[in-house]
Amino acid sequence: MMQNRMIIPRTKGFDPLLCADPRILILGTLPGGESLTHRQYYYSNSNRIWTVLCYLTGEPIPINYTQKKALLAKYHIVLWDYYESATRPNSSNDNAIRDGQPNDIPAFLAEYQTIKTIAVNGFGKYKKFGRKLSKELAGIAALADVRVLRLPETSGSNKNYGWGYVENLAREWAQIFD
Repeated sequence: MMQNRMIIPRTKGFDPLLCADPRILILGTLPGGESLTHRQYYYSNSNRIWTVLCYLTGEPIPINYTQKKALLAKYHIVLWDYYESATRPNSSNDNAIRDGQPNDIPAFLAEYQTIKTIAVNGFGKYKKFGRKLSKELAGIAALADVRVLRLPETSGSNKNYGWGYVENLAREWAQIFD
């Protein structure tokens, strides 16, 4: 008897969104459905990354991707994801990620040695890969000084424990500029 098995296609992430003289890497997991459809990091209006960054910098909220990229460049921020690709049946559920193929973060940091801070966007992500990445970098002399920060998730679904308030998120995220 044959079983019906749903084939879940492999989701491929984006290349890093680079800028000149990068200093901060914001690291997510894998782009969600809306981001993949529109080919833009943090496309969903429910994700508060842009609001948090603007709260911290005093900049106006960008209204299009060109303005978002300009904001990142001005503050030397790179966006990328831990996984190069993975299977994920639900594009908004990082816990459903299976068979993840990580990007080579150490090689990326070796190429862009001006990056000294990695902001892991979410406590669960830090537990899943941030801690491991921190230990890995500590063992590489040229990368041992890179900070790996455990930060609250900017996703709109993360409104527990006071994270529904942008001010609370921004207070934690301010570390990226230290």
